[in-house]
Amino acid sequence: MSCQRRCDIFLATDQNWYMLLGDFEYAEDTCDCTFYGRFSSEEDTLKYLHRAHSNPGGSNTDNSGKRPPPKEFTDHRKRYC
Repeated sequence: MSCQRRCDIFLATDQNWYMLLGDFEYAEDTCDCTFYGRFSSEEDTLKYLHRAHSNPGGSNTDNSGKRPPPKEFTDHRKRYC
């Protein structure tokens, strides 16, 4: 099932990949999104997205490595009970 929401995947200046994902359907503003990271590759980011979240209806990828890493992000490796 697909849900229309923002999904930006990018390589940051620290050479890690991050994902900015809307928290709910039609979420587009950064304040309505959560950063996830640090991923070692774009492929790992997409694997996590498909394993842990509903289909966002597409994504934008920036592999330029020019964006700074987010100051705060959810560590995708942590498991919560």
